[in-house]
Amino acid sequence: MIKISVRDIPSVGLNIDQRVPKEGIGLSDEEADIRSPLSVKAHLEKANNVIVADTHVTADFGYLCARCLKELSLTEERSYKFDFEVDPTVEYIDLGEEIRQEIIMANPTRILCSKDCKGICSKCGVNLNTEKCKCKK
Repeated sequence: MIKISVRDIPSVGLNIDQRVPKEGIGLSDEEADIRSPLSVKAHLEKANNVIVADTHVTADFGYLCARCLKELSLTEERSYKFDFEVDPTVEYIDLGEEIRQEIIMANPTRILCSKDCKGICSKCGVNLNTEKCKCKK
């Protein structure tokens, strides 16, 4: 959770620089394979009844190649811009929940280890990128 008090945001804005575990923003292993704490940097500004958060998140994401099932670990930086409408009753905004939702939505359904990945043999299961298949054609 990255909760920010609305009254703590000065007129010149507020900079946030935090390292948060994925559980800290409510992400589960099923939602995203994140292998490092998230580095969250954000600049928040108030304008009338809106808070704008220009946010950058960096983390190590884990994936499986859709063709050969090789494990991949990629460091990714993602940028988001969030708008929060606030009224006098709003005390806090939760930047963590917005980041969580964006990470889930941006999680690719299919990723390849390389564009020319040969995959695995459908008969013997050998990784065709590293071995030759001995199955009869």
